[in-house]
Amino acid sequence: MRNGKDRIFEAAREAAESSGVGGAGRHRKDRGGGGDRGGRGAGRCRKGRSAAAGERGRTGGPGRRSVGRRLVQGLGAALLALFLGGCWDKVELEDIAFVTAIGFDRGERPGLLDVTLQIVNTQKATVTLGTAAEGEPRMTNITLKNTTPLMTKDLANAVITRRINISQTQAFLISEDLARNVDLYSVLAMTIRDPEMRRETPVIITQERAEDFIRKNVPRFETLIYEFYRYKLNRWKDTGIVPLSSMNDYLRAHAADQPYLFVYASARRTLPAEKGRMDDTTAGKAEIKGGDPVEMIGSAVVYRGKMIGALTGEETRLALLLAHKLRVASYYMSFRDPVKPSFQVSTRIKNETPPLIRIDLSRDPMEITVDVPFYVEVLSIPSKVDYVTDRSLQKKLIQSILEQMDEKTARLLHKAQKEWRVDLFDWARYARQKFWTWDAWERFDFADRFPDARVRVRYRIEMIDFGKQFKPDERSRPLEDLLGRRTIRPPV
Repeated sequence: MRNGKDRIFEAAREAAESSGVGGAGRHRKDRGGGGDRGGRGAGRCRKGRSAAAGERGRTGGPGRRSVGRRLVQGLGAALLALFLGGCWDKVELEDIAFVTAIGFDRGERPGLLDVTLQIVNTQKATVTLGTAAEGEPRMTNITLKNTTPLMTKDLANAVITRRINISQTQAFLISEDLARNVDLYSVLAMTIRDPEMRRETPVIITQERAEDFIRKNVPRFETLIYEFYRYKLNRWKDTGIVPLSSMNDYLRAHAADQPYLFVYASARRTLPAEKGRMDDTTAGKAEIKGGDPVEMIGSAVVYRGKMIGALTGEETRLALLLAHKLRVASYYMSFRDPVKPSFQVSTRIKNETPPLIRIDLSRDPMEITVDVPFYVEVLSIPSKVDYVTDRSLQKKLIQSILEQMDEKTARLLHKAQKEWRVDLFDWARYARQKFWTWDAWERFDFADRFPDARVRVRYRIEMIDFGKQFKPDERSRPLEDLLGRRTIRPPV
């Protein structure tokens, strides 16, 4: 039996719990104390328990809830396994044949093409001395006659054991015969329908059949053929004697009804008709011995889907300069020595300031004015004429450079306005900015007005220095008497 002291302590503890002192009341409420000892907390607890019991009666109890929870968890795990699994479509590299170049030629049947695939042997990239792959060929070429670009991959697997993949194609090669006689736009537009095709792939036009070009193109330094086109692209950016032509840029120019310049190449080397022209020539006619078996110099002009002519390397660089599309920071040019014409003065030209192009549409014919800053650094004077310290000889040299640039520009303008009657310089984009609506621009018909336009090209030459050791007199730099306004017109 409990004594009186124990009963007193128990009564005090129950009173404290019922009043919520020290959290005891909350504890007994949570425990659901019964009788009068629970107080208000006990009543709320009994009410909660009775509500929970009613809820169990409606939902079927905890057993049914646990079954539903397990079903939901199992369905979620199945969905995660479905979406996170990444091996169901895996392809081993050994099962893939990567195409590095695709050539298009005109087929024997109208409307069909001869397609050549140049497939690189990827095992040569990791071959070690003494392995079985060391004696394998670097590439293999196959030609499919009278087909379409979209059918090429499936047909090629008739003779190729690996899966054909064209996502790594480095260049499209199009024969000049195809470019002159078949709508080039339809060929390239059909090609990009393949989801593996990349629109920024470079496009090259070859003098001979693309099939012959591919088979003859065996680089001397590159083990893998795809490196050849990748390195060539970097050299094009350095020299500017060929344009940077891609499928995407051509499709954009065709949509705007503008001509486009493609890289011009050849695997046939012929003797030039005129010797000593250096970069002022086209592919296959340069005075070069040795090196790789193919030449890439100049550009092929394509307008409205057909090739209409070709530009030399020097003309290509000049056309890109006047169009403000020359992405070369500096390049080399040689000029005839004015004192001793049998010698050439070698210079470096720097494009520090872009040309200023202005078009006046209010006149008839319209006037196009192009101001071209020319920063010249003389590198070599084989004639040993003292152009460094003699003020009068400096003026004579600059005058000669201006006259030679006038001659080159006049010949190029004659080709553009009189022979081909096309805007090679994309000056239409500057004229288009002067119209408020597209309908007004189309009514103006810039392409039809361009051949009769009055074009003025003005070169402003500034002599930077004569190499690392000699610099011209600072007072002679402006040479205002020789930098006057000059008008270049094409010969009649």
